[in-house]
Formats: sequence, structure tokens, C-alpha cells
Amino acid sequence: MGFWLFVVVSIGSIPLAYAMARERGRSSNAWFWIAVVVGPLAPLALLILGNAKRPASAG
Repeated sequence: MGFWLFVVVSIGSIPLAYAMARERGRSSNAWFWIAVVVGPLAPLALLILGNAKRPASAG
């Protein structure tokens, strides 16, 4: 039972990480693949990292 719960949570974290990365201005494709590899740790990492820093405009 525990293994299948882990599998379901891992698969569910993939679209969550993708959406979170898009919302935070990060590479959604890169975070999609990161979530495939590390599972539920990817959305947690995105929470810790926060929004991407934008370069200051020179104007």
C-alpha cells in the first residue's frame, strides 16, 4: 500500500511542479523533468526557492 501511495504522490507532483514553475517565472520544462526524477521534492524546492529574480530594467 505504501509503495502505491508514493507512486501516486510522485506522479501527482509532476503537473504541480510544472504549474508552480510557470507561476513563479521559472523554466516549466526543466521543473517538469526535475519532478519526474525527484518526485514530490520538486514542488517543495519550488516553494523554498520562491519567485525567479527579474533583471532590473535599465531605464
